[in-house]
Amino acid sequence: MTQIATILARLGDPKHQLQHKELRQLNDIGRDACADFLTAWRTIGDDRRREIATALAALAEENAEFDFRDIFSTILTDPNPEVRAVAVSGLWEDERLSTLRLLIPMLADETDDDVRSEVALALGRFAYMATLDEVPEKEAAAIRDALYKSASNLDLSDEARRRSIESLGYFAGNDVTSLIGQAYTSGRQPLKESALVAMGHNLDERWLPVLDAELQSSVPALRYEAARATGEFGTEAEAMIPRLLPLAEGDDTEVALAAIWALGQIGGDAAKRVLKRLSNSDDPAIQEAADEALAEIALGDESFGFL
Repeated sequence: MTQIATILARLGDPKHQLQHKELRQLNDIGRDACADFLTAWRTIGDDRRREIATALAALAEENAEFDFRDIFSTILTDPNPEVRAVAVSGLWEDERLSTLRLLIPMLADETDDDVRSEVALALGRFAYMATLDEVPEKEAAAIRDALYKSASNLDLSDEARRRSIESLGYFAGNDVTSLIGQAYTSGRQPLKESALVAMGHNLDERWLPVLDAELQSSVPALRYEAARATGEFGTEAEAMIPRLLPLAEGDDTEVALAAIWALGQIGGDAAKRVLKRLSNSDDPAIQEAADEALAEIALGDESFGFL
């Protein structure tokens, strides 16, 4: 029995309490060990596989020194959709092309809506990298094509489509802006929220009037997403600061935090005045967000001074 098989034999026993010291032994197993891992993994029951995968994901999130990426890549094909979903989320910070090449076909082939939604979100990270020319053109085109097909597939659930639309928003093109517009006018709030997210990713100035209107929405979730999207535009959204100021000082904490973040991205004297006032808030979350936003503005001012 290989070392990997021995470790999994212990972890796979549902009567055995999962312990960090044993989970750590699966750190950075390397691709050569993945075949042995998968053979042993398949002998473990559904619920226990989910428990192990979830524990590994939590451990990796708590401590960056642990690397379970090869394991998560290996279990993307697990028959249990809950395990696949954990695997995809566990690869959230994985920027390897080998992982991207697994996720692209998975978006089309996946049969579970929750997993498909996770894949769409994961591809959003690579879509953003593509805008920075950090992904080869061939793969960037494949990401765009996969997301577009998923976003425009009316047979899919709203959840899967909306996450695809959000990630697709990073790409330019009339076909993309058309899909964002359709989601926005769909009459279904989840799709409308995701359209606002996509607008913030898309950074096309045509969306600014739409965001300006949604900052005044009676629906908190729409105000929240509009504020976040407005912040993504940075200084291009300076004219919308008067809309953000009352939200930053409003009673809805989540919306206020989004507006504060946006003010930090946009900057300007008016934003700084409000943020300095909010940095003395009795609410620790508001105070911390305001301090971080002021630091963001200061960093931008410092960078501008070197130009």
